[in-house]
Amino acid sequence: MDKKKALLISSVFLAISIFLIKSYVDALRAELTQNFGPEIGVVVAKESIPEYGIIRSDMLEVVPVFKNFIQSQTVTVALGDEIAQKKAINDVAGKAAYVPLYPGEQITLTKLVHQDGKPVLDKQVEKKMRAMTVAVSSTNGVGRFIRPGNHIDVLTTVRYETSGVEQFEVKTVFQNVLVLATGKILQNSVPTKVTREVLSALEAKFEEQRRKDLYTTNVDTGTSRPDDNYTHMTLQLTPEDSDKLLFLQHTLGDAKLYYILRNNADTSVASIETTILDQILGPDSELGRSKIKYPSSPSTVKPRYYDTEGEKITPIF
Repeated sequence: MDKKKALLISSVFLAISIFLIKSYVDALRAELTQNFGPEIGVVVAKESIPEYGIIRSDMLEVVPVFKNFIQSQTVTVALGDEIAQKKAINDVAGKAAYVPLYPGEQITLTKLVHQDGKPVLDKQVEKKMRAMTVAVSSTNGVGRFIRPGNHIDVLTTVRYETSGVEQFEVKTVFQNVLVLATGKILQNSVPTKVTREVLSALEAKFEEQRRKDLYTTNVDTGTSRPDDNYTHMTLQLTPEDSDKLLFLQHTLGDAKLYYILRNNADTSVASIETTILDQILGPDSELGRSKIKYPSSPSTVKPRYYDTEGEKITPIF
């Protein structure tokens, strides 16, 4: 009975404590709202974003900020509206940071632009990585549907002789390679002076013309039509992979290199074996049957012993 009474008293005091704390917080919030304005949702950086780094949606979040503390040109949204918050984050995602952004820093449109509207490629290359340009055509480059910011695999075909027999192989040499640029279009080509009014006007015009291909990638800037007539792509590779790709270019030729588009969400690097003709045709083919080794005939097998019947010697297998 004493334990139940003690538990009841504790619960009552807990409820009173919660009520008092809530009342204090509400009073303090009302006072702050009166002094600094109502709270508004603001898009901020969730983690550090380097200069000229591509901003992903998982790097952003919406937090409440009092109106008087909101910076000019900041991306804002009404609190409690999850759909609007998601849209606001998607509007920022895919753009590049003009300056380094730190956790909790408000995202303003003035921090998403480049000097004179000219993107700087060296700022986009990750540390300890290299940018390398390769020739591409509609045949070996997915019909030139590859866009800056996409990820690709690099395949090659090899023909050589071993022991006087010609061999032909297909090999995936690189996986999950970032495309920095197609032609002269970089992955974060953003205009310098952008306001919300300009963006709204552009979006309305694009909707009017129904040019849906402007939004085919999450890094498309929405300011110019993607160029499908490029003849070169710039890839981001490690120094070692750059050497290998250069070797393949000069020994096999650009026509023997194929660039395969992959989903940007798929970042896995799998162990892929070299493909040869035997694997494709299989054993149920003329090539497969020609390589089947049949057991030797009994005449060529050494007898276990010899049996003698009079003067006749008979081998026993």
